[in-house]
Amino acid sequence: MTRKNSPEERRLAGEAFREMFDLHFVRVLRFVEGQVSDHTAAEDIAAEVFSVAWQKFDRRDPFGLPWLIRTAMHKTRDFQRREDRKKNAMATVERMAEVASEPVDSLDIIALEEALRQLSSSDFQVIRLTYWDGMTAGEVAETLRIRPGSVWTRLHRARNRLRNFLDVARKVGEVDERR
Repeated sequence: MTRKNSPEERRLAGEAFREMFDLHFVRVLRFVEGQVSDHTAAEDIAAEVFSVAWQKFDRRDPFGLPWLIRTAMHKTRDFQRREDRKKNAMATVERMAEVASEPVDSLDIIALEEALRQLSSSDFQVIRLTYWDGMTAGEVAETLRIRPGSVWTRLHRARNRLRNFLDVARKVGEVDERR
């Protein structure tokens, strides 16, 4: 009997996984494409599905199409939630610009929107909860189930990343203006 992590077992598992992949990838991709309009995002989601399948794969009990489609449903919902969060953040930025005491340059709004898109999900969450939702560090900590000190650390790092993204955008704008 071969050990679970023996080279032979890994080879057999790889072959079984490739067979499952070849059999189901196109159908999983088509399902995801029916859920999201961006073809590149659909390919990324389908790849995530098979990445999860590989991590949990057992050649003696390979996943069938229903499991893969169910996983694709979850991954698609995750993607749509992220996209909704980004859209909500952009709408919030636009509302803030509308009520600002001084006129805000539309290029500044575009730069901020782009900078926010580049933040990781966890950075974006701590920025949004703190600044847009007006939560205290304690409330953010409770919401994210982390320590209040971790909120301050994440917030500091997220602000630095946001500042760096905005600095890059400003420098690009300066170069474009010189042309």
